Amino acid sequence: MIAEVEHAIEDIKAAFDGHRVDVESESQGGAYVVVHDLPISDKYVPTKTWFGFLITFQYPRADIYPHFVDAQIRRLDGRPHGAGFSGPTQWRGRAALQISRRSNRLNPSVDTATTKLAKVIEWVKQQ
Repeated sequence: MIAEVEHAIEDIKAAFDGHRVDVESESQGGAYVVVHDLPISDKYVPTKTWFGFLITFQYPRADIYPHFVDAQIRRLDGRPHGAGFSGPTQWRGRAALQISRRSNRLNPSVDTATTKLAKVIEWVKQQ
């Protein structure tokens, strides 16, 4: 992994302290990351899920996009997930839903892997 990716992973681990973080390097210097048991609100069953994503070797000049969550999550009200969600699909051997939340005006000093994950989690909670 390149140094920028390693630094991003350390930031994620610090920001989501108490949550298991799985990391697998990929061949170009990036890493696949899964953060476990993150709360997504009582609008969903289950109320917690994993979030997975790839931090590419272009980081921090590349967006962290897309994110993935467990395909088993369901809205408590029975409605479909709606725009921004797709799937089910497979991601890294897991049944997953893809969450598409692109950062249109990427600013590497602000749009870190950690802040992007926090924004995606908050967006899911608001759906």
